[in-house]
Amino acid sequence: MSSVPVPPFPPPQQLLKEFLSSPQELDIHQYKRHQKLWSRVPVPRSLLEAPLCPAHINIVSERDPSTGTLLDYKEVELEEVGLTASNSTSLQRPPGPLDQLIKGEANQFPFWPGGMDRTDGIHSYGNEINFDTDLLTVPPGFSEGMDFRNKTHAASDINSFKINFDELFNVTDIDLQMEEDPQRNETEAGDTNQEEQEQIDELVMIPDPVSGGLETSARTPNKNNEVWAIKVELHEDIDDFYKKIPSMAHTWPFELDNFQKQAILRLESHENVFVSAHTSAGKTVVAEYAIALSLSHKTRTIYTSPIKALSNQKFHDFRGTFGESAIGLVTGDVQINKEGPCLIMTTEILRSMLYHGSDVIRDVEWVVFDEVHYINDTERGVVWEEVLIMLPDHVRLILLSATVPNTMEFADWVGRTKQRKIHVVSTLQRPVPLQHYLYTGNSKHTQEELFMIVGEDKKFIVPGYKQALEAKRKSDEKSGPKGGAKGRGQLTTAQVVTSCLSTDFSLW
Repeated sequence: MSSVPVPPFPPPQQLLKEFLSSPQELDIHQYKRHQKLWSRVPVPRSLLEAPLCPAHINIVSERDPSTGTLLDYKEVELEEVGLTASNSTSLQRPPGPLDQLIKGEANQFPFWPGGMDRTDGIHSYGNEINFDTDLLTVPPGFSEGMDFRNKTHAASDINSFKINFDELFNVTDIDLQMEEDPQRNETEAGDTNQEEQEQIDELVMIPDPVSGGLETSARTPNKNNEVWAIKVELHEDIDDFYKKIPSMAHTWPFELDNFQKQAILRLESHENVFVSAHTSAGKTVVAEYAIALSLSHKTRTIYTSPIKALSNQKFHDFRGTFGESAIGLVTGDVQINKEGPCLIMTTEILRSMLYHGSDVIRDVEWVVFDEVHYINDTERGVVWEEVLIMLPDHVRLILLSATVPNTMEFADWVGRTKQRKIHVVSTLQRPVPLQHYLYTGNSKHTQEELFMIVGEDKKFIVPGYKQALEAKRKSDEKSGPKGGAKGRGQLTTAQVVTSCLSTDFSLW
């Protein structure tokens, strides 16, 4: 039996030539051989529709840094494309829906925090951190920290700390000592104030008179000898203030204090500011000027406060200053004018916005932290720490606080965390006199029993103290004896007075 040879396949070049020269020979063109045809209505407009592709460029506006006037637009090539809120922390990612503008979404990435090197990445540390040995107990730049070890004390140790206040404080000795030698009391008060001021000067750096410089650095150097906290001196008046700022963003019907002018000069330079001053000294002026700057720059300002009542108060105050359309309020249960250029909220609300990647953060130029000394609160202080760490790099900080002894140390920590200079404007001047009264009344009939015991000059007033004792004695005689353990959990009048005498009123 002879085998029939298999005919060879034509070369691929020949098949390709036949397809290109006579495609009608292919079976797909013989549509009449098919059993069924599917009719199709032609839609020419569908040729114009195409799936969106990621943009490789972005349009960025150019503005005058001093006036905020729009100058021009320019195209910026994007380094990464295809960014979304679910895969990127970059500000270049497209914004989300309008209904998520304020609060964001829980599944969105937050924006990259300022002060952190992006080359490190989120997962660069991995499992290298040992949470038993590698956690810090002293913040970088601080001289002291916290001991997180379990503290166990024996009963004998606890008893050794008990103090008998009745034996320690003697009312008669206090009265006699003050009446016998008033001149010695004034001398001792002066020495005490001098010692207290020297203690404050040790904590808050005083400029070296030899150097003659206007700025001094924090007392705690870091390992790279980088200065982050810069103390602004207030001993010299700024005669050319209005020459440096010929057209101010906001004016007031009164002359500004020196510390307010220094802070405003730093805001005009787009720098971070920490203002430490007494209550009613005028720290709100600095916040108002930041709001006015953001209005002229067409940006946003976020004003944070520790409690909701203060947020409501500032909302009404700022509305009277800048108008209803410029100020908004965002709380857990109320949202008023949330598209406004200045939003007032509690610090917890801002923390939630940062973690949820709120698109409002893109336009924020200033964040004002009112009562920032709340960072020292045991329960809520972590909220201020998280917000300071999570704010992006383009946001500038305005920290407002009452007088604290470690102003430079705290500013150095903030500056090192954000990798930005913090200009510290601190003053101990009290424009509103501080007086201390002792209230001995206990009903509406005795509500007038208010006696001054410490005056504006920080001196103890003996006649007022004696009048308070006499009023308290008469009140006790009328009310009669009461049951229960006497004095348990209560302070005597002598203890209150002694506490006033030992208090550093200059820090109030």
